[in-house]
Order: sequence, then C-alpha cells, then structure tokens
Amino acid sequence: MSHIMVESDLMGHRTHGLAMLPTYLDRLGKDLIRKDGDITVVRETASTLSWQAHRLPGAHVVRRAVCALYEKVMSEPVVTASIANCSHIGSLQAYLEEPARRGYLCLMMVTDPGVASVAPFGGRDPVLTSNPIAAAIPTHGDPILIDQCTSLVSNAQVQSADRSKPLPGRWVVDNAGRPTDDPSVLLAEPPGTIMPLGGEDFGYKGFGFGIMVEAFALALSGHGRLTPKQRGAQGVFLQLIDPAAFSGAEAFLAETTDFVRRCKTSRPAEGAKEIRLPGERAMSEKRRQLQGGLEMPDELVERLAALASSRGVKAFADVRLSA
Repeated sequence: MSHIMVESDLMGHRTHGLAMLPTYLDRLGKDLIRKDGDITVVRETASTLSWQAHRLPGAHVVRRAVCALYEKVMSEPVVTASIANCSHIGSLQAYLEEPARRGYLCLMMVTDPGVASVAPFGGRDPVLTSNPIAAAIPTHGDPILIDQCTSLVSNAQVQSADRSKPLPGRWVVDNAGRPTDDPSVLLAEPPGTIMPLGGEDFGYKGFGFGIMVEAFALALSGHGRLTPKQRGAQGVFLQLIDPAAFSGAEAFLAETTDFVRRCKTSRPAEGAKEIRLPGERAMSEKRRQLQGGLEMPDELVERLAALASSRGVKAFADVRLSA
C-alpha cells in the first residue's frame, strides 16, 4: 500500500497519499482491513479474472491484478479483471502511468457499495457515491491520465469544506431536492446529496456515468449494494487493451500524440494561460518532487512520527516540510 500512497503524494493527490496512513492503520486495528489470508479466484479465463479479495489491502490486491493482466495481455489483446470486496485502493491515477508507459490503454472504475452520497438526477435520496472513472492513454510523450469522479465534486471536497461558508457553486442538493451552495445540508436529517457531474442543467450525464461504474465495478464483481452494507469494501474494474492488436501500436501512438499537439496548439481562451491535458499537472508534480524531495505538511509529519513512535518504529531521519 505504501507505494501507492507515495505515488499519490508525488502526483499531488494529498488526500489519498500518506495522509491516508492513519486511516489505514485504524482500519487494520479494527480488522476492517484484513492482515492475512488470500484472494479467492472466483472465475478465470485466458482473458479475464474474477477475484473475491476478502477486504485484503486494496493497493496490494490491485497490484497483483495488474501483474496478472500483464501476463494475460501477452497473448490476449483485451484483458479484464473484476475484484469484489477489496479494501480502499487509493487514488486511481496513481496506478495509471505504468501500464501506459508499457503501451497499453487502461480503464479503471471503482466504487464503495457501503457509501451513498449522490441522488439520481432529479431525485432526493442518495443511491450512488462519487463513482470515479479513470483511463490511461499512451502517447509518444507523457501519457494522458484521466481520473475523475462522476459526481460534480468528490465526497472529500465537500466534507473538507468550511461549513460556515457557501461552496463556490451549487454543488449539493438539500433533502427536498433543491440545489444549493450550503455544505451543511449534508449534515441534515435526512441528509442532502452531492450533485451528479453536469450540475443542475446536465446532471443526467454524470448520473449516466455513475450508473456505468455501478455496473462495471459492482454488479460485474458480484459485490454490490445488495450485499450487507459495510463501508470500505470496494468493487474494482480494471482493463488493459493492447493497441498493437487493432490499428497497430505506431498508428495508435501517432494519433494520440497528434491529438496532444492539436490541443497544445489550440489558442488559449481569454484569461487562460495554457491548455493542460489530464495528468499533465500530476506528471509535472511528480518530476519536481522526485528531483527536490517529497513535500509533506509539518502537521502530517508530526502525526506520522507519533504513530511510528507508538509502534516502536524509527520515523523520518530527514524530511522536508511544506506548509
């Protein structure tokens, strides 16, 4: 799990980096993440695998699935993994660079059937959660790395908002189904919900993508919202596609690389500095921190040092603090 937390921090995803370690340790202590045991292979073919993870550490399980798919994609051009009952896997974007560097298209979807915070478009009661979709697209340069939730904003963005101040926009819906910028409606009884991606006018589009995630990550794995509600047990969909088996790797890369060029040469809109593709900021952050050191807030360093000390582990010998 540590490599995914560090990769998340390198890419600038601080909420899913080492800041998750205290939460993971707490869940391990409460047996919400299993410390031992093994994955059950439910079904497997030359191009597919279906696993029951029994709440084993999420990053460990997904890494094993990725490696298994690398073996399969050598002989099958499209390979797919479906994982049920996997503990929290962290930032999806942190998994994407490696398969893209190997030349594969990668598609990921994940969600937690124990969480409901997003109502259907036009509804009041929560049915879905933020339901992220991620994809890696290889190019001759840096890959395009897409990772976005299908709600207007993530649970973490709203939960971390100052309850005394309005949100920047009408991102949430109160329990009567009225769009609002008041984050406190999520604490009401019954609670309000987060808007689907697309907001008041086009939220049906985000709702549609959210349904996709429910089908691909939950229904396909056999671990969905019909199973007993227990937060922290995710369903994961993971797929690799080898372009060499279709148009050919060079033809594919020529197209994706030219697409990046066309985006970059598009004239910036008034007030915009440049065109930035998905994953570009993350890759820039990663290069900067690999050169200058991983930056961490001093509050997090102190918290992790205290956790290490309580377990008899020597903490940071040399750290660089960042506010």
